[in-house]
Amino acid sequence: MNKLPISALVVSCNEGHLLEDCLKSLSFCDEIFGVNLESNDNTEGLFKRYANKYENMIRVPLVEEIHPIIIPLLKNDWIILIDPDERILEQLQNDIKRTILDAPNNACTYRVPMINYFRNRKLKGTVYGGIKYARLLYKKSAINLSANVHTGIQMKDGYERYKIKFTGDNYDKHLWCSSWKQLLEKHKRYIKGEGKSRYNSGLYYNAKEKYKTCIIKFYYSFKTLKGYKDGLTGFLLSFLAARYEFLSWNSLRNYTKALKNK
Repeated sequence: MNKLPISALVVSCNEGHLLEDCLKSLSFCDEIFGVNLESNDNTEGLFKRYANKYENMIRVPLVEEIHPIIIPLLKNDWIILIDPDERILEQLQNDIKRTILDAPNNACTYRVPMINYFRNRKLKGTVYGGIKYARLLYKKSAINLSANVHTGIQMKDGYERYKIKFTGDNYDKHLWCSSWKQLLEKHKRYIKGEGKSRYNSGLYYNAKEKYKTCIIKFYYSFKTLKGYKDGLTGFLLSFLAARYEFLSWNSLRNYTKALKNK
């Protein structure tokens, strides 16, 4: 495949054991930009080998803090934001090529099929499993950037979101979590930023709503999205999804209190 006018941004902190396969799957992009967050493994060496450019930066808890700094430096208008634990399979690479060539002028972002793997097993259900559509491909000139958790990239007025449909083998393979410990650590990092993010999205703390949404999240994950197909793993993942919702509401409450006490 010829190189496409796409800049791929990969941020890694001691994820060298995952990084090489990710970088290899980006070989169709004409720019790969790596960010090394104080890694003490082989991350920097892999960026030297596979990336066109890379920066060494101080470690931050969330990748959203990196985006407003580095994305403006990328040379192409079309960009891919990807983590070291993701791999773009060949058929999806071909779909991205066709998408770039035929994209309408008002296209801002494309969601692509993603399949999450937990402990090296493909998840069948829960809010984390099955065929997900994840934002991967963005037009840089059509987005606004901030450091907010999960909402740090916002579409400008006049643009639209599109998606590449799943056809069987055209997906982003996401080695999501290798252990329960890693999942809990990931949740802990993101929950810290959820309060600010939710507040900036216009949400206000409501105890009744907190318990209601937690119950709904568990039911939706385990029953509606067929988490039961994953057995005990599905039950525990659904419970942790509800727990994340609960703790995120608490984070919003604490953030709001902190603002009032300033």
